[in-house]
Amino acid sequence: MPGVTDRRPWRKWYGTARWQQIRQWQLAQNPLCRMCLEIDVVTEANTVDHVEPHRGDAEKFWSGPFQSLCPSCHSRHKQREEHGRVTVRYGADGYPI
Repeated sequence: MPGVTDRRPWRKWYGTARWQQIRQWQLAQNPLCRMCLEIDVVTEANTVDHVEPHRGDAEKFWSGPFQSLCPSCHSRHKQREEHGRVTVRYGADGYPI
C-alpha cells in the first residue's frame, strides 16, 4: 500500500539466498532441536533461531549466534521468552532447567 512503511523490514532478509545458506549450514551442523535435547528428547529441528533477538540489527541478524529448534519449541518457548514471559521447562529428571 502506498504510504505504508514496513515496521519490520528485516522480515525480507529471511527470503534471501544468504539466509538460506546460513539456515542450511546451521541445520546441517545441528540437526536436532537444542531445547528438546536439554530435556533428553530427540526431535528434528527445521527452524534456525537467533539466540539473541536481533530486533532489526543487521549485524546480529547475519552473524548470530544461531540455534536449531523444532517448530514447537520455537513457537512456544522461544516466543514467550522474547516477549518477557517466564517459561519454566523441566528436564527428564523432573527438575527445572
